[in-house]
Amino acid sequence: MDQMRMTKQMFDLQKATFDSMLGGMLMFWEQTERMLNSFMDQAVWVPDEGKRAFNQWIRTNKKGCEDLRNVMADGFKKMEGCFVGVQRPGQSE
Repeated sequence: MDQMRMTKQMFDLQKATFDSMLGGMLMFWEQTERMLNSFMDQAVWVPDEGKRAFNQWIRTNKKGCEDLRNVMADGFKKMEGCFVGVQRPGQSE
């Protein structure tokens, strides 16, 4: 049972690490989007086609991040099924 607990701890750490990484990545992209939107609003020399390409890039990036989040959440949910009945560290048996 100790090996299963240790494996569960490693899984929990990986899940927390991924959640933190994704949160940081999304925060970075949101800041980048705001900065570039501000730039695009002021850049009258950028043609409309360039602005449309930029907006498409932003939409594609957001969808990719959301897809990654959904796939990983599904995978984590499936993995958690392997640990049903395993007590968290620090809990009494």
